[in-house]
Amino acid sequence: MNELVSALPLNGRGILEYLSLLGVCSLRLAIVMIIFPPAGDGALQGTVRNGLVLLFSAYIAYGQPVEFMGALRGGWLVQTIVREAAIGFLLAFAASTVFWAVQSVGVYIDSLTGYNSIQIINPVRSEQSTPISTLFGQIANTAFWALGGGVVLLGTLYESYGWWPISSEWPSSPAILSGFLLQQTDTLMQTIAKLAAPMAFMLLLVDFGFAFAAKSAPKLDLMNLSQPAKALLAIVILALFAGLFIDQVHGPLTLAGLSERLREIALRADR
Repeated sequence: MNELVSALPLNGRGILEYLSLLGVCSLRLAIVMIIFPPAGDGALQGTVRNGLVLLFSAYIAYGQPVEFMGALRGGWLVQTIVREAAIGFLLAFAASTVFWAVQSVGVYIDSLTGYNSIQIINPVRSEQSTPISTLFGQIANTAFWALGGGVVLLGTLYESYGWWPISSEWPSSPAILSGFLLQQTDTLMQTIAKLAAPMAFMLLLVDFGFAFAAKSAPKLDLMNLSQPAKALLAIVILALFAGLFIDQVHGPLTLAGLSERLREIALRADR
């Protein structure tokens, strides 16, 4: 039997200490589940998400030494909470980049086709959204769970406790972590540009075609037809190339290589 369980007194204080330990150990996964789009409110409801967080974090709490549970007081407890929240935000930011990029591409295409003028309340996400952006987000979230990305995310989370144990100090080089976040932001912008460029180019050709036609026949006022034509073209492209889109972003959607990148960051930060 684990020494933590055998040493836990069966009284109110002991139960409170174990619940405090479980709360601290759950913080990293809780931050990830709140920020990560496939695990957000649109995919998992609050009660289900909290239950999963406590379930998967109980294994981490079970493996902690007894001395650590007794040390969770005062300033050390506050420092541990802040540190776990920061690590959870780092993991969530690194894992969410591709999903934010996909939704941003949808918003960009909606702006080009005129769908941004018909923003509606999305009951799944409880916010205003545009049609193509919502569709892209749902495709990405479905592909993540269907392709086994949840197992990869959970494995990366458990590995992170080996790189950054709960009882360890702050990284000796926090600037490396901030540099990693800046690099992920640059990657986000580059991914948006790469994914949106082909469709943006085709929609731009539609604008050029209608502009030349309107110049040849100004009385027909053909430019008013360019917006519906671009909207129709965007829908046709999505219907034809949705499978190709999933194939192109298969690796990032399943978080391939995320564990290796985070391990490298952890090794560099602890030097």
